[in-house]
Amino acid sequence: MKLSLVMMVRDEASVLPAFFRNHLHLADEIIVVDTGSLDDTPAIAADAGARVLSCPWADDFSSPRNQGLRAATGDWALVLDADEEIATGDFDRLRSFLGSAPPGVFIQPTINYCDDAGHLEWQPVSGQYPVQERGHRGYFAARRAGLFPVTAELRFRGRIHESVLPAALDAGLPVTEIDLPVHHYGYVRSTEINRKRQERYLDLARRKLGDDPEDWGARLELATAYLENGDPVSAEPLLIDLSGGPAGLRPVVRGCFLLGRIRRERGELDSAEKVLQMAIDQDPTFVFCWLELIRCRAARGMWASVDELLGRARKSCGSEHALLAKESLRCMIHTGRLREGAQQARQLVELYPAWAEMRTLAERLTARES
Repeated sequence: MKLSLVMMVRDEASVLPAFFRNHLHLADEIIVVDTGSLDDTPAIAADAGARVLSCPWADDFSSPRNQGLRAATGDWALVLDADEEIATGDFDRLRSFLGSAPPGVFIQPTINYCDDAGHLEWQPVSGQYPVQERGHRGYFAARRAGLFPVTAELRFRGRIHESVLPAALDAGLPVTEIDLPVHHYGYVRSTEINRKRQERYLDLARRKLGDDPEDWGARLELATAYLENGDPVSAEPLLIDLSGGPAGLRPVVRGCFLLGRIRRERGELDSAEKVLQMAIDQDPTFVFCWLELIRCRAARGMWASVDELLGRARKSCGSEHALLAKESLRCMIHTGRLREGAQQARQLVELYPAWAEMRTLAERLTARES
């Protein structure tokens, strides 16, 4: 099966050489759609053997992506950006998978490396991909429909946070999750690059919601953009709207989580717990809702309730999560179980060796234990 790697780029000369070194032996062809670079991006891509196309930027991520798909000649398309990569250790698994995969759209986990532990859904890296982790402390997870057949039916939609999923649903194609992660470094680039990205995303999210005011996903995207720009006041009305949306809809659940977090951080614990419980009732597998509810109870000093919620969260989410373990450790400390806490902290350091905060805590607890 022939694989087309399809990219859109602009001013990525600093990262493209490494990108091509990593991926040249993965794809049968690489198609690069340039949206107006002022640096050597097009020349670097051409020298690497990519087919380079030009698409003037028009405040719409879908248009250049679709130009790249129309040019693809492979059986399958893999969509990546210049600050992303597939681990070389996963190449054989990916090619083997495509050799027998039925037609359909495949959802890949995205590991967004992030060194800011205050990010909304931050968690520590585990060491599973040491080369890709590159010394970064943590990440937040996302999902993307980035692997699918090359067919005229599948085109991106949306000005920002564009996706082929609506087209796949219209075409009746199955959508399946696969464990072939994309490693994304957009959040660990320079402060200036991140500032410009946040400003651009906020502007486009406003426009996307203006294009369709009934788009629940666009409402969540705009609220998230406000939060990432440090503006919870503008985000809150959008999240309140989401909390009254259709039950079970993913943006509604995430909107309740974000609204609950805002209110918990403001000390409005009753209101926060109400909206968080609403989200858990709709999707008991979303661990970050449990974490916020646990933090509400911890803020009240209700440690027996924290213990009970931790047990329910583990059962609902299917496995231990690093941040659930951290909340469990906090509960042990506040209830005087220091020896048990020291042991758990040491275990967490073994599991997450780059978790500097946990290493410091383990050292302090061990010192007190001795």
